[in-house]
Amino acid sequence: MQKMSNKIISKKILCILILFVMIYTMLNLIPATIIKSYGATYTYSKSKNDLPANFEDTYPGYKSLLEKLASSHPNWTFKLYETGLDWETVINSEYQGHGSSPKNLVPSNYSSAWICSICGTRGYDTTGRWYCASRSAIEHTMDPRNTINETSIFQYLQLSNDKNITKEQVATMASKISYLNNQKLIDAIYEVANDSAYNINPFYIIGKILQEQGSGASSLCSGQGYQGKYIGYYNLFNVGASGNSTSEVILNGLEYAYKKGWDTPQKSIMGGLNLLKSYISRGQNTLYFQKFNVVYSPYYSNQYAQNIFDSQSIGTILRGYYKDANLLDSSFTFIIPLYKNMPLSAVVSPTVSSETGEIAYINAGGGLALRSSPNGETITYVSEGTQVLITGRATEKINGYYWDKVSTPNGTGYMARESKDGSKVYLVVKETNPIVVPTEKFKIDNEIVLVIPGTKISDIPGATSKDSTFGTGAKITIEEKEYTLVMLGDVNGDGQVKSKDYMMIKNHIMEGLDLNQSQKKAADVNKDGEIKSKDYMYIKNHIMGSTYITL
Repeated sequence: MQKMSNKIISKKILCILILFVMIYTMLNLIPATIIKSYGATYTYSKSKNDLPANFEDTYPGYKSLLEKLASSHPNWTFKLYETGLDWETVINSEYQGHGSSPKNLVPSNYSSAWICSICGTRGYDTTGRWYCASRSAIEHTMDPRNTINETSIFQYLQLSNDKNITKEQVATMASKISYLNNQKLIDAIYEVANDSAYNINPFYIIGKILQEQGSGASSLCSGQGYQGKYIGYYNLFNVGASGNSTSEVILNGLEYAYKKGWDTPQKSIMGGLNLLKSYISRGQNTLYFQKFNVVYSPYYSNQYAQNIFDSQSIGTILRGYYKDANLLDSSFTFIIPLYKNMPLSAVVSPTVSSETGEIAYINAGGGLALRSSPNGETITYVSEGTQVLITGRATEKINGYYWDKVSTPNGTGYMARESKDGSKVYLVVKETNPIVVPTEKFKIDNEIVLVIPGTKISDIPGATSKDSTFGTGAKITIEEKEYTLVMLGDVNGDGQVKSKDYMMIKNHIMEGLDLNQSQKKAADVNKDGEIKSKDYMYIKNHIMGSTYITL
């Protein structure tokens, strides 16, 4: 009897719990998807935005980049997504697993600054083509402020289907890839893209295949099999294609296709899209979020690729497709992540070594094609502004261009250079502009002596000081009158301008860190009477050597 009573009570409790969940779901108090949204998603466009007044102080550097893009593309909308994740935690988590199971890899042609110092240059795979990415490489690549620009923004494109794209445009794009240039595949891509069960951008599908397969030389997309095995099977998205050698990667990928029954390219595309659909349904609905899972728990898992440049590479290809189809000014939505406690300015690129070649930049509008051989087939596109390394300089033109052998974030190949000395557009050798050092080092203002960084007491005629440190807050005497020293940018008073100074400025703005009058004077680097994000940008530029703090 007691057992029966307990069962009845248990059933009643279960019914109450079910009813409770149903009510909360109906009221939208329980999220309907797996996506974990930390906070508000802000919107920015040319016509309107809902950014809070303190947005620039909380997320420095974003707004000016958005303003520039929105001004050029009034139909573009930007969603700023608060991940709620701490920047240092994100980077440390993406860096974990280096050695045995790294989350991020860089091509082997990159300098030591890009390569994990723990793993060294022994390589991740037996082919020697990939190394574990360094922490600084991950920081630079993940920082959205490095890629909110014309050439890289499409890695943030919302990947649901774009109804502006016609089947004819899909055919035009597919015709650039020999193994996709047939009507059955074009029909399959277009129909799947418009199927409500998938709802995936068709240009993204083509771009992803091109990024995975390149010119189509791989056995994974030829149907010819490999080493006499798996003839007639296709794996266009490289699903399950992993391993420590080329043969292992190909065989594993073809075995996966065999088990799935992908005996036509169409089946391979459908199967691959099922995997991509699972990413999008979880909230990883941009290339960036597919490469770096910062949208749902468990974070930093279910990431599509180890190649650290994966999202940038496909995004560049995607942008090229839109440009070719004259659709760049369509109504696009880009979703850009925000992190807590980010650096005050964009993380700079790890240094590219110039020991084995010439440092160069791509300055062709929209990027530049990386070719398999001089004037050969396009492997991929590399964004405008990307730093590359010329490892072999061409001396003769082919079809009007010099074709230099280069190392890029997207791999090695050949790129066009218009002039012999590299002075014109396309691929241009880096030029260094020396910093103009100010000649005026100090200024006396009432009870204060204002100085620029690097000034010594000997630079001020007749000045003496009993303080051991010549920095902000020190007392100096000139002609028997005492003054307080203020060194612009030296907020903590150690006589140097370093990252801890702009951190003090940020904490003052964000958290109300108290500063005394001398520190406030030092923090107001641009001397406009206010302490704002512009001041720590001056400090950052001074530290990086791009500009000099002046009086």
